[in-house]
Amino acid sequence: MELRQLERFLAVVEHGSLAAAARKLGLTQQALSASLANLEESLGVRLFDRTPGGVTRPTECGSALVRHARAQLAGAERAREELRSLAAGRAGTVTIGVGESFAGDIIASAITAFRAERPEIRVNLIEGYSETLRHRLYDGEFDFIAAGVSAYELMSGFQRETIYSADDVIVARPEHPLTERRNLGLADLQGYAWLVPYSRPSDLNVIIEAFVAEDLEPPRHIVGSDAYRVGMHLLLASDLLLMVSPALIGPELRRTPPALRVLDIDRPTVRRNASLIYPSERPMSLPARLLLDTIRARATERGDTLAARSPRRKN
Repeated sequence: MELRQLERFLAVVEHGSLAAAARKLGLTQQALSASLANLEESLGVRLFDRTPGGVTRPTECGSALVRHARAQLAGAERAREELRSLAAGRAGTVTIGVGESFAGDIIASAITAFRAERPEIRVNLIEGYSETLRHRLYDGEFDFIAAGVSAYELMSGFQRETIYSADDVIVARPEHPLTERRNLGLADLQGYAWLVPYSRPSDLNVIIEAFVAEDLEPPRHIVGSDAYRVGMHLLLASDLLLMVSPALIGPELRRTPPALRVLDIDRPTVRRNASLIYPSERPMSLPARLLLDTIRARATERGDTLAARSPRRKN
């Protein structure tokens, strides 16, 4: 397989037709079709089904090739970036994923220091749920990620370095009926609606299991959302409850007056191990290694405060 063939293959997948992909690539449709035919012949499989109107859909084999093609192209781009960085001395690009459970102030402090010494290196930050970010790391999209690891195992060829651990807390708006009460139990939370991540169903499962374990009826009123700003408006405008990493809502808790309050209850919760996760078998670019070292150093400097990432009864 040639990289050019993989680039053309992904273009057809992304654009959905030979005609659209050919226009994007600046090729004739015939040339693109011939390139795909050569790729299929070399692999011995059919990669696309063609439907009326010129639309193409990946076959099962085509879908399987997508991840490998992206990883190959990303690996080639990383190689080119590292060579350019070595040649130029201080140039390049670092792309990292930042999970909601990793303290944003550590990342921001590290990048500020990093850019002060290497202003020509471009840094790309992509936020998302840790579970999603790790799969994008596997596909080669990120140099490394700073994310919250709970129970899942990493794919072979990747390594994690735990920076600190924190338990999720239950938060609500300051006017919520439960914010002034102490020593709450799950029975006190019954009847309230919950805001949960749409793309992380495991959080809802944890909440349900906590109620079931105490022979209580689990929550029936649920709002699923991945929209942080909309979610904040919903929390402030209603009596919704949210189980969340302290790292994500730290700024809201530190406002004067606080925008959110932590309820005096220690369950349901999830232990998040905020970690740096990076490839162990493929080389990282020099800029990526330097930024990883800077984040690690900033986290070490903040060691005394990292242990207090799970505020309880601090309303």
